Amino acid sequence: MDINVSPIISPHSNAAVPEQPAWDDPYAFITNQSKLPKHEYYYIVEKIERNWITERDIELVRFVFVHRWLVLKQIERLFFPDVDRGKSVRDRINRLIKYGLLRKTQWSSYSLPEKNRPSIYELGDSGADILKYKYGIMVGQRDPRNPKTTTMIYRMRYVITNELYIQLKEQFELVHFEFHPSLKRKEALVIPTARFVLRNPKGKEMPFYLLCQREDEKWLKTIRFQARFFKEYFTSEERDTTIVVLVSSDERALLASKIAEQENLKGRIWFVTDKDLLDETVDLRNGFFVFNENQKIYYDLR
Repeated sequence: MDINVSPIISPHSNAAVPEQPAWDDPYAFITNQSKLPKHEYYYIVEKIERNWITERDIELVRFVFVHRWLVLKQIERLFFPDVDRGKSVRDRINRLIKYGLLRKTQWSSYSLPEKNRPSIYELGDSGADILKYKYGIMVGQRDPRNPKTTTMIYRMRYVITNELYIQLKEQFELVHFEFHPSLKRKEALVIPTARFVLRNPKGKEMPFYLLCQREDEKWLKTIRFQARFFKEYFTSEERDTTIVVLVSSDERALLASKIAEQENLKGRIWFVTDKDLLDETVDLRNGFFVFNENQKIYYDLR
């Protein structure tokens, strides 16, 4: 873990830490964050009135507020699909950072420290002001001037969940999406990563709860608790809903599958991995799978 690694070593040629998955790296750490420009709100209003800050920019701010952390390629696909990619989009994003609508976080890892890592973008201080004064949204601890302390692995959970969101939005009709719905059964409470409702080309709606698990000391214990909860929850609630577990590798998916089988939830739980999500040759309509005798069986959701 990054908090247990000495910060005064010279890791650039050190192979002591094995390579970690791109978005499941407990050895990741922040190297730099863009400074908050601290503009007065009247300055931002002036930019909006002159259309130097556009409606698309404001929609991006609203999206980032909900989805928390994204990388540049994700922003491009969602908000600049018809723009020539590359420098023009980067220039626009840099302008939004200058105005304070967005903030950029740069990071590295003790695993392959010389490798270039994609910067992560989040809400800026002027973006928080726009949400407050234009829409009446109080951003609380998401305001970068008074943020809640978060780890890189926590940010990574959002980045990979947003990748799943984008690909599902591209491949299906996305009827509903929300982060962190609260589910209660008797005295137990579970808060999944997200809830999706998709509609396939045949018109069938497919609701599921996403459990995105990243590397930490308790992830298997968490999966077992969640499996036990949903086994009871599905006896009386949302009987047509599926659980989807997002993990970084097939090996971790297999471990989670064995736990689900032990807790008699095997028939209600599917898997998807970072590896498949980040492989451009994989069509997500064929990207969800289960295990049968330790072999992956993919579903065709077309």
